[in-house]
Amino acid sequence: MSIMTIRSLGALCCVLAIGLLTACGSKAEVISGTPEELLPALVAEARATLPEYGLGDTFDEAVTADSAEFALGLTAAQFTANVDSAFQAKAMMMTTPQTAILVKAKDAAAAAEVARLIAAGFDSTQWICVMPERSVVVTAGSWVLLAVGSVDSTNALVEAFGKLAEGSAGEPNTFYFGPTE
Repeated sequence: MSIMTIRSLGALCCVLAIGLLTACGSKAEVISGTPEELLPALVAEARATLPEYGLGDTFDEAVTADSAEFALGLTAAQFTANVDSAFQAKAMMMTTPQTAILVKAKDAAAAAEVARLIAAGFDSTQWICVMPERSVVVTAGSWVLLAVGSVDSTNALVEAFGKLAEGSAGEPNTFYFGPTE
């Protein structure tokens, strides 16, 4: 074997090793299901950890391109470009500042973009005469959770999402801090 062939084989082995290491280091999608299936379970798990009325009754519905601006702070075009589906559990009464929205983005990069857009565009003061204590967004793979409400309820929702993601959730981004008593 010539020295050029040996060098070429060595370079090829290095490229293959880097490719294998990169593939082994990437995280597989852990969460499976639809937002409509998963969000009620997340809310129930969070509710179970809170005192009575810690997370009030909710009205649950799909988020669409038409409702994305009010629900998430995304334009219809941003929603359509980045989101496969989304489902929300929002307060039954507009005098209770709480909502939880689970988004299935097209991929992890789209999820990161959706989280960035939510943090920049979501109106945390949309409730009548009341404001939430905070608004938090967190991602795991191609999934995004928006949790809005009290510190305790948002913590419980983020914790339930982390369990669902089997520890693969990123750091929560608290992008709104409301008034506290």
